[in-house]
Amino acid sequence: MQSLYIDASPPRMIATQLLGRAWKNAYFAPFSHLRLTEIPDPPLPLPTWARVQNRLCGICGSDLHQIFLDADLDVAPVALPSHSRIYLGHEMVGVITELGSEVTNLTVGQRVVRWGRADDCRARERRDLCEPCQKGHRVLCEYASAPRSHEPIGGGFGDQFITPASSLVPVPDGLSDEQAIFTEPAAVAIHAAWRRPPQPGEKVLLIGCGAIGCLVLQVLRILCPDCDITAVVQFEWQGEMALSLGANRFLIGIDNVYAQAPQLTGAKLYAGMFSNRMLLGGWDVIYDIVGIPATLNHALRWARAGGAVVLVGAHLRRMKLDLTPVWYQEVDIIGSVGHDIVTWRQRRISTFDLAMEWMLSGQLRTDCLLTHRFPLADYRNAFAVATQKARYRSVKVAFEF
Repeated sequence: MQSLYIDASPPRMIATQLLGRAWKNAYFAPFSHLRLTEIPDPPLPLPTWARVQNRLCGICGSDLHQIFLDADLDVAPVALPSHSRIYLGHEMVGVITELGSEVTNLTVGQRVVRWGRADDCRARERRDLCEPCQKGHRVLCEYASAPRSHEPIGGGFGDQFITPASSLVPVPDGLSDEQAIFTEPAAVAIHAAWRRPPQPGEKVLLIGCGAIGCLVLQVLRILCPDCDITAVVQFEWQGEMALSLGANRFLIGIDNVYAQAPQLTGAKLYAGMFSNRMLLGGWDVIYDIVGIPATLNHALRWARAGGAVVLVGAHLRRMKLDLTPVWYQEVDIIGSVGHDIVTWRQRRISTFDLAMEWMLSGQLRTDCLLTHRFPLADYRNAFAVATQKARYRSVKVAFEF
């Protein structure tokens, strides 16, 4: 099999990170942590595993964080043990080409997506599930960092991979490959919206309109057609896309948010020394899809007293935050990661299955989100397009096989 992966050797990663500050091509140099190579096809290690041939795989922001080593070594996740080889790509759709003898709920030739990292209790075949896995929030598995006898090999950035079959989700016939690669990010978006669903008449602020932001926007509109949604974007073209997907309006830049907040929410804007600004009143709930210090600091000041900020964006560096709104205005910070099981119209349903249902029905649109495709061999250009949104107007970039 062919695979693009990260060699997680600390000396190699530190050297690449240091050189990358002065030379951007360091991340793709022969000595770097990023490797594209041929791996002998591994046999299925257990009769409960499967082999999948990839067809299409989206590039996620978390992939880019790892490729460009955008992380500090003293943040909490880095304290957890990790694999020596990190296979990239999880927004994939593929076809099952081999099944272990004990897999009875899937068939060879069936299209599937993978729910995530395949390191939860079910993927490890634990009889006693931890509490998050019992609830269906497998991303929070308490055994995710425990040693295991067999590791999944390969990922979406390669022609195939092997994995526990319990991590695979069948794709309905009516769903195209181009839609299927959005199953995982749409499931993430559904979970994020469910962490603090908007109520009728509430004023919602959405910060960031990349792929996840556009999906969260649509989920919010499905959950609460009567809420008022303002999207904060970087570029005019992102704002136009947000309007087409259900936003009431868009604003470009932080200064415009402060300037428009009184008119849009009835808040009072106060300004102190050193460009120190604060709202009294503001948005009922804010979804921060970017999650960097600048957006989170302002989001806390834009929320009304008793409001909430849902932190969706992943930032793997320590932050300098002004947390005074948390106590001074009782603003809640709510974290969101991955996907789970929710109750929708009296049904308990996986956010993966709900995402596919909504895409099939046309309630979740993805036609405007997949903007670029590349063969895996052209991965340097693919990553450049994914990161340079202003130049290429990129939303979701994908590898095709």
